[in-house]
Amino acid sequence: MSAAGPVGPRDAMEFINEQDEATLRRFVDRLEARGADPVFTGYREEYFDRAALTSARTVLEVGCGTGLIARALAGRKGFGGRVTAVDQSPVLVDAARRLSAAEGVDGRIDFLVGDAHALDLPGGTFDAVIAHTLISHVGDPLTVLREAARVVRPGGTVTVFDGDYASLSFGGADAALGQAMEQALLAVIVSKPRVMRDLPRVLVAAGLRTTFVRAHVHAEVGTGAFFPGMLDAFAPLISRAGLLPAERVDGWLAEQRRAMADGTFFAACNYYTYIAERRS
Repeated sequence: MSAAGPVGPRDAMEFINEQDEATLRRFVDRLEARGADPVFTGYREEYFDRAALTSARTVLEVGCGTGLIARALAGRKGFGGRVTAVDQSPVLVDAARRLSAAEGVDGRIDFLVGDAHALDLPGGTFDAVIAHTLISHVGDPLTVLREAARVVRPGGTVTVFDGDYASLSFGGADAALGQAMEQALLAVIVSKPRVMRDLPRVLVAAGLRTTFVRAHVHAEVGTGAFFPGMLDAFAPLISRAGLLPAERVDGWLAEQRRAMADGTFFAACNYYTYIAERRS
């Protein structure tokens, strides 16, 4: 991202290679903190089991970010396979390599820089593909899922986990300001806030058959860490993009922090897991 002035509102994760160093550092910290959240860990472990990923020999993760999902699978008891993990950001891939080496699982993971819309990988190669919080950030979800279907073997699984970010909501005394902030957050953090509602149709169009769906509500009431961390990472992008004046953003954030301090905080978002199978 240029330092010359505000840019139009668009998903900072989709356009991560345009972000400045400070923003990238916040993103790395956010991805790691989110992956360590116990609720998120539970979602991940459930689909690891449901998709039988521990017994898979070859697994691809698209949009791997800092590699947290790939690392979790590579370090899982009983996993004897190999993970290939792809992300469009060289900065995130470098972070993923450092973190996997620090955890001692780098020998089981190949990290690559690449585009999920056009994978430089042969067809029918993998037992399983994972897209963890990727599909809400891509330009064309159908193309990404067709690529996932292409590289997975017949009978292999494609797991998509992501947020229905159109459901993202925060408490606050000023409802109008709250709605404005929620919409501004969506504009800067996701390009497809409703994509999980479209996934039944998109998976079929990609040549995949859904075999399992789980809906989750992640809510923090009174206090929390997951959603305040989201605000710390992404709220600064709102005024930078020219969506709301900095003083309004700062005032709303101050209200959220006061709610955290006095036990009146509220935030929630729906998440979904889809597991699908390549039909032929």
